Amino acid sequence: MKKLSENLWLFSFPLKILGVDIRRNVTIIRLASGKLLIHSTAAFTDSDRQQIEELGEPGWLIEGMIDHDTFSAKGHQSFPDLPFYAPLGFAERVDFKVENLLDPPAEWSDEIRVLPLEGAPKMREQVFFHQPSGTLIVCDLLFHFPEIHSLWAKLLLTPTLGRNPAPAFSRRLKASVKDRAAFEESLREIINLPIQRIIPGHGEVLEHEAKARAMSAFRKQGLLKERDSVSALRESVGFE
Repeated sequence: MKKLSENLWLFSFPLKILGVDIRRNVTIIRLASGKLLIHSTAAFTDSDRQQIEELGEPGWLIEGMIDHDTFSAKGHQSFPDLPFYAPLGFAERVDFKVENLLDPPAEWSDEIRVLPLEGAPKMREQVFFHQPSGTLIVCDLLFHFPEIHSLWAKLLLTPTLGRNPAPAFSRRLKASVKDRAAFEESLREIINLPIQRIIPGHGEVLEHEAKARAMSAFRKQGLLKERDSVSALRESVGFE
C-alpha cells in the first residue's frame, strides 16, 4: 500500500489480460469522520484487509462502472457488512445488494464528488473527485502505462489505447458513446475541477501535470476542443 496524500492511499493488485498485467488500482479514502471509502475491489487477502482496517473504519465499497465487476464478489466477501455502491445496472451482475452510486451518502458531501460520464450508457462510468487532495479517481476513462517494455504488451494495448498510452483515452469507451454532446459536456465538467492528481483504474498514477496531460489525451480523440482546454487551465490558476 502506498500513501499518496493525507487520507489517501493506493493499493495495486495484479490483473492479467492475455498474459499482460494491467493491474487493478484500489483507492482508499479516509473521510474526516475516520470512515473509509474503498474505491474498486480486488481479491483481498486477510493481510490486505488488516492493512485497510489499520487506516480507519471501513465504511463503503465502490465500483465506478458496470464492467468493473471482476473482483466485486470477492471484495464483498471480504467486507460483507459494508454498503456496496455502483452504477445502475451493476446489481444485475452480482448476487448481493447494490446501492445507487448517483445517490451517495450525505457523509461524503463535503469531501467527495461523484460525476457521471453521460452519453455512454453501456459503460456508465462515474468518476470520483476527492476534494481535499484534488485527486480524480477514474476506472477506464484514462489509462496510464508510461513504461511498456514487452512487444506482446505493446501489441495488446496499442489497438485499445494507441501508440502512446501515457496517459491515453480508451478507444473502447469512445466507441460506446451514444450521445457525444452529453459525453463532451461531462468531460468539460470534469476538466474544470481543480485536479492535481489522477488515479486510473489501471496503470500508474498521474502526479505531474495531471490535468494538462489528461486534456491532451482527450483532444487526441477529438473529444475536447482547444478553447475548452484553455478555459480549464485558466480555472486552475491558484490550484496547480
